[in-house]
Amino acid sequence: VAYLGIAIGTVIFSAASGLAEVLISPVIAAIPSDDPDREMSKLHSIYAWGVVFVIVFSTVFLLLCGGKNWHFLALIFAAVPLTSAFLFAGSKIPEMETPEKASGVVKFLKNKAFWACFFMIFLGGAAECTMAQWSSGYIEKALGIPKVWGDLFGVAIFSLMLGLGRTLYAKFGKNVSKVLLMCAIGATLCYFVAAVSPLPIVGLIACAFTGFCTSMLWPGTLIYMEEKIPSAGVVAYALMAAGGDLGASIAPELIGVVTDTVAASGWGISFSQTLAISPEQLGMKVGMLISMIFPILGVAVLLYMKKYFKKNENIG
Repeated sequence: VAYLGIAIGTVIFSAASGLAEVLISPVIAAIPSDDPDREMSKLHSIYAWGVVFVIVFSTVFLLLCGGKNWHFLALIFAAVPLTSAFLFAGSKIPEMETPEKASGVVKFLKNKAFWACFFMIFLGGAAECTMAQWSSGYIEKALGIPKVWGDLFGVAIFSLMLGLGRTLYAKFGKNVSKVLLMCAIGATLCYFVAAVSPLPIVGLIACAFTGFCTSMLWPGTLIYMEEKIPSAGVVAYALMAAGGDLGASIAPELIGVVTDTVAASGWGISFSQTLAISPEQLGMKVGMLISMIFPILGVAVLLYMKKYFKKNENIG
């Protein structure tokens, strides 16, 4: 019964959070602003600061109160969506552009530029969330650092760097296409260093700095789409959010399959003995190395987008 209740609750708050994510970006884009790009980055930085708070608060709560009292932690966090409900109830939502007919949506879906942006945000979500979800386990298992410190110095500092990158763009950012390219290249290097470094502290720093390098891949793609496709409305933002979420869900699962397959394989067991590490450690390192493919593909997509938009100045 308890498991069923947790499962139902997870489905409900996941669906509700997904809807909120889909809707909040076009709402921010529709609010008049002197610099809408920076406002979008500011919005996404709040997510990162929220993650940092949740990780630190949860870790301290469980250390002080024990894991058996986890349900009180859930009740405390229930205050967050409840507060949001009250705030939205009293807020005026700006008018947003939506296609009046289904044919308008179909026409938009034939836009090659949009699908390039969609694939880019898919890769951005994959690059960001693979490290976000695997950093704690990777730091604990592959680098040999205790879990509590893996949570704090892995996931928390990753999120801190994620928030820092988005906040800096919100304050000083410009030329989003260049920022996206630098972020994708930086994320590739961070994944590589985290995977191959024999020094735990270097691997830890690489995991954390991946947060900074992936910080603008998701919001930056939204900014780029708004800049290059002015006709993008609620439908476009909804599909982009779905693309990012798809990357965030598929990529970590894929890396988990790679990790388990390598750890259980004959060559993996043999090679891990040669390296004097456990098969599980080898599997996680290979999984982290394979994760480089997401930002690498992101670089390729960005170069294609720059070339495409240079040829097609007015596509919105």
